Amino acid sequence: MLLKVFQEKPDYLVIARDSPVRTIRHEMYEDYKATRKKMEDDFKQQIPLTKQIVEELGIPALAAPGYEADDIIATFARKYQKNSDLKIDIYSADKDLKQLLGPNVYTIDPMRDTLTNVERFKIEFNFDPQYMLDYLSLVGDSSDNIK
Repeated sequence: MLLKVFQEKPDYLVIARDSPVRTIRHEMYEDYKATRKKMEDDFKQQIPLTKQIVEELGIPALAAPGYEADDIIATFARKYQKNSDLKIDIYSADKDLKQLLGPNVYTIDPMRDTLTNVERFKIEFNFDPQYMLDYLSLVGDSSDNIK
């Protein structure tokens, strides 16, 4: 995935990581993500290696205790979307992050190699990205165990 990002030759790059401790969402809802499959051992073993590679490449990697990577991504996107000179590409398949889409904010699913902008989102969902959280609140989100 990182090699795909490098092919785009971004001017700026930061990696957001989930904190290993319980998040504020777990405090609000005890069963948050309770139905998620446990991380495969093969994948779990890759985490220290990827952290080392990212560090050796000099890429900033951020995590905040009690918060998820999504929260860090949202903070950066909201802060820098006001600078219309910047194109903000969020590399993730997470549908929650689509609420951040804007004139210069895009999501890229690196596994499917698809880019979503505001127009494509509207075609797919038939509403504006700013209402994604409302939509998920109404229909639920099985990946997070939200009914």
